[in-house]
Amino acid sequence: MNLIYTILIFILTISIIVTFHEFGHYIAARLCGVKVLEFSVGFGKRLFGKKVGGDKTDYKICILPLGGYVKMLDEREGKVEDFEKDRSFNNQSLLKRSIIVFSGPLFNFILAVFFYFLIFVSGYSGFQPSVGLLINNSVGENIGIQEGDIIHSVNSRNVKTWSDATLQTIKFASEKKNINLEVLRNNVVIKLKEVEHEKINFESKNIFENLGILNFASNSVTIGHIEEGSAAEIYGLLVADKILAINGVSVRNWIEIVNFIKESPGIKLSLYILRNGNNLTINVIPEKLINSGFEAGRLGIGPLIDNDLISKNTIKVQYGFFDCIKLSVYKTYDFTLLTFNFIFRLIKGEASSNSISGPVGIASYASDSFSSGYTSFLSLLAMLSISIGILNLLPIPMLDGGHLMYYLIEFVMRRPIPDKVQLMFQQLGMSFLILLSIFALYNDLLRIM
Repeated sequence: MNLIYTILIFILTISIIVTFHEFGHYIAARLCGVKVLEFSVGFGKRLFGKKVGGDKTDYKICILPLGGYVKMLDEREGKVEDFEKDRSFNNQSLLKRSIIVFSGPLFNFILAVFFYFLIFVSGYSGFQPSVGLLINNSVGENIGIQEGDIIHSVNSRNVKTWSDATLQTIKFASEKKNINLEVLRNNVVIKLKEVEHEKINFESKNIFENLGILNFASNSVTIGHIEEGSAAEIYGLLVADKILAINGVSVRNWIEIVNFIKESPGIKLSLYILRNGNNLTINVIPEKLINSGFEAGRLGIGPLIDNDLISKNTIKVQYGFFDCIKLSVYKTYDFTLLTFNFIFRLIKGEASSNSISGPVGIASYASDSFSSGYTSFLSLLAMLSISIGILNLLPIPMLDGGHLMYYLIEFVMRRPIPDKVQLMFQQLGMSFLILLSIFALYNDLLRIM
């Protein structure tokens, strides 16, 4: 049943994003006077549909609901009557063809703005950006942050939640800009020392934790969260394990556990734990993290946090109507910039390709976010829409960006690229996309295994 649910949510997710992408091509084609023959949701055999309007455009739904397409009148794909040649895509000006091709990705960004607007206008919950725990001798301690401080802004961009602060920190650091935090302390805004952008570990899911800054101060010694692929997972720790002692020394709260792990990078630790009423010892070796000379151990575990602590630190964020519009555009811009920066870092070998997800990973994320509530699902839809928009803008033959590359060459050379050359590039582009899909699926399978 869970598999069916996951597949259905995946189909819903892809259908929404891809259909709107194709709708962008469709609207632009109509506005540019190009005849649209088909607007299809899905591929393969036609299930049902209807031909509408003077052009008898076939609006249809097909059997494979994993995408869609817009088919336009084009002399390269079939015979066109003389009286309709001026409505054929291939006979349009370079500008009109470029607008039609670019409108698909453009509508992905518009869709992301819309999803973010829905989140902002309805209000969303998040953890207050307060410092619950500060690790000794950490980057956080060196810049002057204190327990109880509330992060007010990152590089002059005000933040409302912990995730907002995290996103802005990643964004500015990815632009190779140092981080300037302002905190609210006793109702006074205080500017902290600068954090060099090299100290931000992009491969980590907990940016601030690596700086020694934690959101919650928990007295629990029970594991509530284990990061996928972390040292904790590799050595067999499980959620609900209760850590009683490390190397024979009793631990009374999470702070002591964190300090033990942080001070033991690459060093074996013996964890004495209670699991399902049974005592056992598990040996682990914390991952060694090095950021600009700072070395620390990390297992990738988080404490079990009680509901009262969660409620105490959760805030509801609401904005006015026009602020929602502005913030939706900013959020889309920020994530777009982050995605482009990730691609550039990936090309330069500065980012891990393990972050690339395929259909299995996307399906899993979609299912989890849908179960978590509309805010999480809308946020995922927005991020995926941006990602698909950016992917389609890459200068890869077969994608919209590849066609735009052809048009740029045509503009410079004053003549179109020969069809045979385009076909050769199309085949190369298809091969690259197949290899990329296989690699993404391989990453998905590694995560499952």
